[in-house]
Amino acid sequence: MKLTRREFLKKAGVSIIAMKFASKYIKFEIEKRKLGKTGLEVTILGLGCAQIGSIRNYKQAIKIIETAIDMGINYIDTASTYGDSEEKVGEVMKSRRKEVILATKTLQRDKESSWREINTSLERLKTDYVDLLQIHSVNTMYELDKITSKNGSLQAVIRAKEEGLCKHIGITGHTRPEVIKEALNRFDFETVLMPLSSVDKLLNDFGDVIFPIAKKKNLGVIAMKVLSDGRFTAFVPESLRYVFSLPISTAIVGMKTLDELKQNVEIAKKFIPMTELEMENFIEKTKKHTSTSILWWKQG
Repeated sequence: MKLTRREFLKKAGVSIIAMKFASKYIKFEIEKRKLGKTGLEVTILGLGCAQIGSIRNYKQAIKIIETAIDMGINYIDTASTYGDSEEKVGEVMKSRRKEVILATKTLQRDKESSWREINTSLERLKTDYVDLLQIHSVNTMYELDKITSKNGSLQAVIRAKEEGLCKHIGITGHTRPEVIKEALNRFDFETVLMPLSSVDKLLNDFGDVIFPIAKKKNLGVIAMKVLSDGRFTAFVPESLRYVFSLPISTAIVGMKTLDELKQNVEIAKKFIPMTELEMENFIEKTKKHTSTSILWWKQG
């Protein structure tokens, strides 16, 4: 059928409007958010490297890290205690350091041991600095008192920042949100890494305690244990969508295969925030999985 000029222009106009409307909902890149007051922008999906450290096939682990960067992930989180993950990440950083925001952690509690651990991490990571250095797994007031003492690990981390070995300082906690709340009162940490998920929500939730503080202090909030350390994978798309809908900067997820990586990246690219009702319904749907046998980090 032959169209008149007027009919052609009318149809073309409708098509252009439809394309503009659709473009609002079709994402070709992973959304980025500000990491609090650090000035950094991170993808909502980050690569958590605890699983990378457990992959026996070295080349496969390297391939996952490389592919994550190729697919747009710009936040990589590791630690000296994650097996050989720092060495694997370091192998990639030799040529791609400028493409990512790199984070690691110190689990040591005293200044001297922490300083050694920090420098060892930098050697393994094949870099002269990390963007974020975190004091890891502070779960009791006793530990908090220790790290913030005159000879505590916080002094080593502050020294690392002063000497240019790290750009920003963060803290992580798994078990007691009140401990992290007190830590934020004692020192001007720039980021907080904490467990967040629909099942964590019902068991001593970190979000209820930390989100208001993070908003007030402009802290970067990093989610972990999004899939319950691999123990809760029945609702992966919904679980990721749920945590992306929270007031976080990024969620670090462990991915042991290229298929897992590609699946999660696609979920992140297509992310549309959940409504409050959707979030409430998902919490209700998953509440039967709320137990310390699954959420082992909240034991004690």
